[in-house]
Amino acid sequence: MGPKRWKVAAGVGGALGFGLIVGFAPFVRHRAEQAAEAYGASLAIEQVRPTWGGVSLKRVDVRLRGAPSISIRLEEVDVALGFSGRRVAMRGGTVSAVGPREAILHELETWRAGQPAGRPGTASTGGGGSTELEGLRLVWSDRADAPSERLSADGVRLARAEGRTAISAREAMLSLGRAALAVREGRLVLVREQARYRVSELSAAAIDAEVALPEVERAAPAVPERGGITRPAQVQRAAQDVAGQEEGQNRGAAIRDALLRTARAIDLALGEGAKVDVAGVTARLKRDADMLNLGPGSLAVRRESGSLVVELSPGEAAIGAVGTDAQQALTFRLRVPLSDAKEIPQEIVADVQGGPIWLSTLGVREGDMGLFDVARTSIVSRARVVLSADGQTLGIDGEGRLKNLSLRSPALADEPVAGLDLAWRAKADGKLDGSKITAEDAEVDLGALRLIARGEYERATASHRVRGSFEVPLTACQSMLDSAPRGVVGKLQGMRLAGSFGIEGKLRFDTASLDRTFSLDWGISNTCRVTEMPPELSVDRFKRAFRRLVYGPGGQRVETESGPGTPEWVPYEDISRFMEVAVLTTEDGGFHRHHGFDEQAIKNSIRENLRKRRFVRGASTVSMQLAKNLYLERTKSVARKLQETLLTMYLEQELTKEQIMELYLNVVEFGPLVYGIGAAARHYFNASAAQLSLGQALYIASILPNPKVQHFGPSGEVTPAWSGYLRKLMQIAHRRHRISDEELEKGLQETVVRGSPAPHLAPRQPPGEGDEERPGPDEAQDDVWTGP
Repeated sequence: MGPKRWKVAAGVGGALGFGLIVGFAPFVRHRAEQAAEAYGASLAIEQVRPTWGGVSLKRVDVRLRGAPSISIRLEEVDVALGFSGRRVAMRGGTVSAVGPREAILHELETWRAGQPAGRPGTASTGGGGSTELEGLRLVWSDRADAPSERLSADGVRLARAEGRTAISAREAMLSLGRAALAVREGRLVLVREQARYRVSELSAAAIDAEVALPEVERAAPAVPERGGITRPAQVQRAAQDVAGQEEGQNRGAAIRDALLRTARAIDLALGEGAKVDVAGVTARLKRDADMLNLGPGSLAVRRESGSLVVELSPGEAAIGAVGTDAQQALTFRLRVPLSDAKEIPQEIVADVQGGPIWLSTLGVREGDMGLFDVARTSIVSRARVVLSADGQTLGIDGEGRLKNLSLRSPALADEPVAGLDLAWRAKADGKLDGSKITAEDAEVDLGALRLIARGEYERATASHRVRGSFEVPLTACQSMLDSAPRGVVGKLQGMRLAGSFGIEGKLRFDTASLDRTFSLDWGISNTCRVTEMPPELSVDRFKRAFRRLVYGPGGQRVETESGPGTPEWVPYEDISRFMEVAVLTTEDGGFHRHHGFDEQAIKNSIRENLRKRRFVRGASTVSMQLAKNLYLERTKSVARKLQETLLTMYLEQELTKEQIMELYLNVVEFGPLVYGIGAAARHYFNASAAQLSLGQALYIASILPNPKVQHFGPSGEVTPAWSGYLRKLMQIAHRRHRISDEELEKGLQETVVRGSPAPHLAPRQPPGEGDEERPGPDEAQDDVWTGP
């Protein structure tokens, strides 16, 4: 009987154990599903296994209600019950989402809004268990194929206990359009305060940011416009001005509101005594092929006197490592008010203070933005930028200096520029919608050269008003030349100057009525004179045969011989006088009056370029063109313009006007590999330079701006449009008393024919017939000389 009872008991126990084992997994799944339901989620568990004191779940898939784009896969979830409460440990898994950022955020908000108000744990203040998660991977992209925005994080770890949550990741990367952010060993600690979590600590071993700036838009080629005609492009530009002004009306307030919202959101997220201190912050700014590296530096966020203060100190760690007293940290400090209390200043203030500090210490690398020798370039800044309480005005007050700056920039010079000392100071403010800018005091110093400016800019609808003054204080010419680095001086190295230079001027205009309001006046004190010139640049070498480089049809460099005694050289007295008349009519009407620079032409050029709001007219004189042809490359840069100015001054100092004109006509380009008037006369008209008629000379001069383009018809005659243009030039030359009545009469009867030494003569057309009239150079201030 006894053994039989034991057998029955064993059978019942076995059946009961078997029942428990068989029913354990469904029971756990049911309870897990109930818990997930309370959190607005559903789940599927692949495997359930009992453990000592708990349960282990394998490969758990979680779906959030209202968030179909988000999927969660947890590799292992261990739940243990103990005296201190329930302990949940999750190891491995992936949280992934695919969809636009706004859509994913909307889904998460939908999920949160759909959760029951009294879900478990929402009112807990801590205690009663803990949650740990490690080895999680987060992945998001805005689209599956070729995403433009993405987030990934590896080695994510979460630990929560007693109202404190710590989140960390081994590495994380975020890419949003042109910006990318990488974080290594990031750590965030949240503490529960007043029924919500706040940031107690934020740190990272390294943060690396990269921003791709918008590419520089290349300006479309200028299309000549005739004066007085409104083009569709002009109408579109005016409409864009109005639209841009309307868009900018509230720009300042929007910027201020965004900064205030961000600062106050950060303040709400920060706990009492929160510590936000991140070391190893680096950044890269990219534009086209250029890059600028900055950092590593330290980032700190704190509350201070009712404001949120953000400080970024690049280079501080590097200075400490070097241990030198020669450098001081450069700090960017932003202060944003957190409340509207009257006792708290409501301006948003940014300060950039510090230095001197080497660019290399700031993290700038060799080659960044064309910079080199960055270990010897220092920067100092003492500047403050203030956004007004109404968000409408931005003011700047400060000064700074870059010492021993070295860079490669085709816009500045053809060769590297080293050792540039540049200082600035400014006190100015302006409306953020761009409607008004006032500069009380602005100065840029380049060594001994100082430029001082004051003025005001206003925009009203589509018009722009400017009034201001500028000054270059009287300075020794040689001191100014010595201030320019070798790369800027270029070929002029060794030139010596005497005398002094200074200028004071005023500018005023309103683009709505330029003809009535444009005023540009200056007074120049200039006694600069060349006292010494390198032998290879001396004008003495042009008194005999000399060799120089010219450009072929494909832009290739070709060496040619020129100068007195060479086959193509034509002395001044052997050149048709009509050729000089033609050049003075088309290129430089004030040649015999000015000393290389035509002040009136410069003013007219500025006015007309303002009128068209693009470059349509220059002010180059024959002397300036000669300096370019004799000495300089075709590249365009600040250094080349400076060299052209000094060389023009030198040519005017050493040569007579007749010698300048003789040189000019013998070296200037009249067509592909057609250099000099002798070659041009033979190439176009099978004639000598002395035989050129008025019409032929004017044709040759008229193509100087673009000698690669010709204007002959199939029969060899100049096209009707260009013939009308040449007749207009003849009339201008006559009004300026450069040709007689008889010469004008004969010229108007000419038909210029390629290959024909003698011009074809025809009866003069009555006034009003032929091609439409076009304004001549400098003939009227309201029109721009563009040719047909």
